[in-house]
Amino acid sequence: MKEITDRLGRGRINGEKARLAKKLGQEADSLLTCAGYKSDSQDCKNCRAIASRRKNMMWSILKNVEPGQIIIR
Repeated sequence: MKEITDRLGRGRINGEKARLAKKLGQEADSLLTCAGYKSDSQDCKNCRAIASRRKNMMWSILKNVEPGQIIIR
């Protein structure tokens, strides 16, 4: 997720941002649905919190991309 987030911050064109945002959302989803999640583990809580923030970032990016400029592969 860090690599995708870093790439998003480098001023990509909207189509590329949308593609990276979708990939970021997929990775965040996999962490949010982790089968090994332990509610008593601080590491798991931190991981879930970061994944949730990245998922919100994805929606913010997609909201700001004009529909005609979204190219998802």
